[in-house]
Amino acid sequence: MSAKILFVDDERDLESLMSQKFRKKIRAEEWQLFFAHNGVQALEKLKERPDIDIVVTDLNMPEMDGLSLLSELNQINLPFKTIVISAYGDMKNIRNAMNFGAFDFLTKPIDFLETLRAKAAEILEESRV
Repeated sequence: MSAKILFVDDERDLESLMSQKFRKKIRAEEWQLFFAHNGVQALEKLKERPDIDIVVTDLNMPEMDGLSLLSELNQINLPFKTIVISAYGDMKNIRNAMNFGAFDFLTKPIDFLETLRAKAAEILEESRV
């Protein structure tokens, strides 16, 4: 069964970038990727796809930012984990994200092929145990 990952970020080229970076996992049907451009869209996607395994979110977005999204996600009784990816890697943002329930915090730019894949594998392995 493939892992379902929702990326929440207002960067318009993220979808093509992630699809390109992880095409081997997508083609092997190991991962299914979904995308939302803000927290409001992410909540809608989660209603449509309650089987999402991982939510990867940015902090700074229009309509609903990442911390507000994390707060809303705490109210949802679904078994996904959240990774925050942000260019704002100061201790205040990291602490806030972790206090709002993030599983981990990664600072942009990151090596998507290694860091994100490793974090996703860690989450998926933990959920299978």
